[in-house]
Amino acid sequence: MTNRAPDPGRSLLMIAARSPIAGETKTRLGQAIGMEEASELYCAFLTDLADRFDSDAAASDRLYDLAWTYSPPDRDFAADLEATIGRPAPASPIFVPQEGIEWGTRQLNLLRWGEKHGYARTVLMASDSPHLPVADVESAFQVLETRDVVIGRVRDGGYYLIGMRRFVDVLSTVQMSTASAAEAVVQTAESLGLTIGETAPTFDVDEVSDLAMLVEILRRDPALCPTTLQALTRLRIA
Repeated sequence: MTNRAPDPGRSLLMIAARSPIAGETKTRLGQAIGMEEASELYCAFLTDLADRFDSDAAASDRLYDLAWTYSPPDRDFAADLEATIGRPAPASPIFVPQEGIEWGTRQLNLLRWGEKHGYARTVLMASDSPHLPVADVESAFQVLETRDVVIGRVRDGGYYLIGMRRFVDVLSTVQMSTASAAEAVVQTAESLGLTIGETAPTFDVDEVSDLAMLVEILRRDPALCPTTLQALTRLRIA
């Protein structure tokens, strides 16, 4: 896979993704709707996120570089992404493997990667909220103009986004996938004397109960995630 050279001094958005392998992707959701179905739905998530953040039109407008970070790290994620979205990825994307056993460690390694490659601000977002608007990501970079750390919470106590303008370890002591994860990040940052700001809260799609909220949003605004809405309809969820 070919990586474009990072642009030092700019901002970097990293989208944390997984190769959409049935039985290895969205497994909690898959226990309720089926592993193949959960993988199909996640493919739709990736397609809508790619169209919003990584289309040619999006690339010409955004004021930050974009990297796809992927797991498992030994996959050819560029090929997986192209097969998923049904079109070539942009001509010179950045792909960064997620290194580390624990999710907290992988996040730290990714945020450290951004600083190591000269980015002034690095924001890492999950791929479990296909409805996330570009405005929320832009808001995160705006927060980092005056704050050291930014976080975006989800309703279950976790977070969909974290960013820094200089790398500091605020995650090693945080227990991931808990109802206190986001608050623990905030408390850790404050204990280190860091300033922290927040973006608008939302929800991620991990459990079958989350699908009802996603369906409600997409019924109000079908153009927001057209591929996800098609998948939900095909799977008789919407």
